[in-house]
Amino acid sequence: TSGVGGGRFAPEQTLSVAEVLKLAATMESRYKEDNFHLRPSEGQAWYQPAVEYCLASGIIRQGDFSETDYTRPVTRAEMARIFAATSLARRMPQINSLTRVMESIPDVDKTVPQANAIYSLYAKGIFSGVDGELTFRPADTVSRAEAAAIVSRMARAEQRLTLWS
Repeated sequence: TSGVGGGRFAPEQTLSVAEVLKLAATMESRYKEDNFHLRPSEGQAWYQPAVEYCLASGIIRQGDFSETDYTRPVTRAEMARIFAATSLARRMPQINSLTRVMESIPDVDKTVPQANAIYSLYAKGIFSGVDGELTFRPADTVSRAEAAAIVSRMARAEQRLTLWS
């Protein structure tokens, strides 16, 4: 991940939809071994190439987000849906029981939008919740620090989390 300018990372700053799409596009590009991740992000709509890459890769679909959505804070559920749709996440093995994950997250049930993506990323050791109870908080926002930890666990299998012994 890159900083926010001025040599700052701003770990507590909230991530936008565009920033999550850029992270997903970069992970997808590295996984597919193409050159998208090497291209600079410039211009007024610096995120537009990432949006187009995510659309072309099937990470998002046309209409999932409007132009005004890209600059607003992303929710944790939206981030889960985006990251779970990457080729990397789809091909990642489960290390935690999906059944137990579905029974254990106190604030996510099948009625929560993106529940399947959330469950999947817990089962794969990417998510562990915001507390010892595995609470997810799907409507909350995501900090840059949280996103960096999640992306790191996606990229490095040895950092994935086993939820139960």
